[in-house]
Amino acid sequence: MTLSGFLIGGVIPAICLGLGTVFMRASLGAGASIPLYLAVVGSVVAMFGWAALFWTGGSIFAARPVLFAAAMGSTWTVAIACMAYGMGVLKLPVSIIAPLTNSNALVAVAVGAMAFAEWRNLNLSLVGLGTLLICAGATVISLSR
Repeated sequence: MTLSGFLIGGVIPAICLGLGTVFMRASLGAGASIPLYLAVVGSVVAMFGWAALFWTGGSIFAARPVLFAAAMGSTWTVAIACMAYGMGVLKLPVSIIAPLTNSNALVAVAVGAMAFAEWRNLNLSLVGLGTLLICAGATVISLSR
């Protein structure tokens, strides 16, 4: 992996998603309802997406990629709504929500390994060790409350 790949594909998204969780807590703490929060976040995502599509030209619309994108949007919306419910209604702190939800990497690795045959290029011993460390880290941090 190149440095630019590491930064653009990993570090910057990690920072943005971490800050996003903090902004979620701030928005809900300031009185936003979960539907309002989802509508505003969704509108901003849509605005950025449409702007990028018009700016770059994007690809031609086809059913398959659009359906996969819609599936991603749907699963992401359910996840964000559940996180918002946890913070807004159940009053769970960011320090518990963030480590647990960031275990999503395990789901992505497992499904990606099977769906895209990425298992061929994985060192399963290291994946197992990483899984153990992610689970242990998320558990320890979430118990620190």
